[in-house]
Amino acid sequence: MKKNQIFGALLVGLFSVLAQIAVFFVRFGKWNTPSTVLDYILFFVAGTLGGLILIYFLNRQNSKTAWSVTLLAFLLASPMALFMMISSGLLGSIGVLIFPQIPWALFAWLGGLVGNYLGKK
Repeated sequence: MKKNQIFGALLVGLFSVLAQIAVFFVRFGKWNTPSTVLDYILFFVAGTLGGLILIYFLNRQNSKTAWSVTLLAFLLASPMALFMMISSGLLGSIGVLIFPQIPWALFAWLGGLVGNYLGKK
């Protein structure tokens, strides 16, 4: 795996933390000060796992069209994954780490299929 791909996965993890902070602030009108550092680490790890899923599916694409559609599908799944990441916090760390990967993986896979179909035309 290339360094810029790893950087991209870490960037997705950082965006997951920033999105969680923004959602909390918009929802409650204050910063999430009672949250522990472990909570933010879990959001970062979950986002980084999502970034690794994205890299996996992007590396499997043969055409620029398939690559673009896969990226678009991943981005479309991101709000749902963030919702699952935040709401599955009630289930503990396993919920935060595993549940958001489901929409990201599903949408990236479907995006790859659609992109390959469109790339062949």
